[in-house]
Amino acid sequence: MNAATHADLDRIRELRARYARYADTKRWEEVAGLFTDDAVMRFRGVDGGLLNEVTAAEFAKTIGARVGAGQPVHHLFTHEITFTSDTTAEGVWAMEDLIFHDREAHPEAPFSFMHGFGHYHDTYRKVDGRWRISGCELTRLRLEIVS
Repeated sequence: MNAATHADLDRIRELRARYARYADTKRWEEVAGLFTDDAVMRFRGVDGGLLNEVTAAEFAKTIGARVGAGQPVHHLFTHEITFTSDTTAEGVWAMEDLIFHDREAHPEAPFSFMHGFGHYHDTYRKVDGRWRISGCELTRLRLEIVS
């Protein structure tokens, strides 16, 4: 791996870390800015079935309403990044996500606690010298929801 590739690997790691931080702090417009304009996000259930497919722009517009007053927490773990060209890469990240709702304060919340485990399967593209997520598919190994 050459020095340029090491630098690109670091930028992709930072990109995914920013996603987790922006999501946890509910900075949805900044989440959208991490994706290419044509990015698509797919969400799969534990059984592998497709639950939802949206553009990154649609995701950023609707996720705030879905999370509501809840507090999301994202953890990213081991990752595998493969460069497919000088401007494209693929990655798989082990992940854990949680959403906490205070149902006493917000009885309309759909649940009090969600805890999920799985993997982000990403594609990345370097646009104007900056790495962006060009596609993301979340697969689930386990999902626990407490009413």
